[in-house]
Amino acid sequence: MEKYYGIQYLRGLAALFVIVYHSLVMAAVAPYFQNPVGDFGVDIFFVISGFVMWITTDNKRKGTLHFWWARVLRVAPLYWFFTLLIISAALILPSLFFNSRGIDPVFILKSLLFIPAQNPDVGDVTPVYTIGWTLIYEMFFYFLFGFGLLIDDMRKRFTFIVMLFSGLALCGMLVNFKDPVLATYTGPLILEFLAGVVLGYFRRHLLNLGPKVGAGLVMAALTTLMLVHADQSSRFWIYGIPSLALVSGVVVLEKYIQGTVKKIPLFLGEVSYSLYLSHPISQRVWYVVFIMLFGQIASKEVAITYALGSVVVGVLGGVICYLVVEKQLLRLARMGTRRKQNATRVISH
Repeated sequence: MEKYYGIQYLRGLAALFVIVYHSLVMAAVAPYFQNPVGDFGVDIFFVISGFVMWITTDNKRKGTLHFWWARVLRVAPLYWFFTLLIISAALILPSLFFNSRGIDPVFILKSLLFIPAQNPDVGDVTPVYTIGWTLIYEMFFYFLFGFGLLIDDMRKRFTFIVMLFSGLALCGMLVNFKDPVLATYTGPLILEFLAGVVLGYFRRHLLNLGPKVGAGLVMAALTTLMLVHADQSSRFWIYGIPSLALVSGVVVLEKYIQGTVKKIPLFLGEVSYSLYLSHPISQRVWYVVFIMLFGQIASKEVAITYALGSVVVGVLGGVICYLVVEKQLLRLARMGTRRKQNATRVISH
């Protein structure tokens, strides 16, 4: 399998961007930070997902059901863990939340199954654990991508995926869907995954470009992302395209990156999923502790102190989550899969 260490670095960086963003937009400090940055980390993740899914299945015969099952095992356990943790906390310690957390069984079930639904507590289309809204897009992308694996010819597979995602996005542009499912599945954000697939398809052409081109793409993309601001409807155009340029630049630089692999950035990439999912809880705990130690946040200096601590705590919490929770959940999931496969072999013989 092709290895792209730069993409792994970028995963960690994208998670750090999201952690920084959430340290700046928390209600108590948001008035002190007029232009918070970092929410585009999500868009970087989406482009990377498309890229990785293509290169890991390129010229390989992977069964659709096997692909779907592998993606569920990778994504769902940790997400379910935090979803159930939030539900438990809402029942036991409701004072921890800025918004009320009602217990709607249907909404909870939709959240656990990655089905878009109107959040009765927040008011937008997010699951119980609101940061999981990105995973709803991820799982839909995996679902559609799995059908492409039914096509062995890579050109035809690529064409099918391009037409499928472009067609859905076009429907969303032509029709203003109100239903959460239709609005989500035809939203322009699915084009960020497609952008990653296109990049994966043409990646070998990029590998022949020089380091100046790669560095130029990375610098231009990061500068743009730091300066612009997008909402949910415009983020593909404002965040998605620079994110594509950023990932492209990292791919161009890959042969130079492989010469000096760095352990810490590589590790941050490895723990990026835990960083992403766990940091809202870590930061919430930090806020409670910070208020107990220093009182209310009433000045820019105090807000900056809180934000810096929030970033550190978010990272440390993610690392602990990876070592203590995610790795164990993955181990249990793999053990269950092996037992299922062994049982199938016994029956078949």
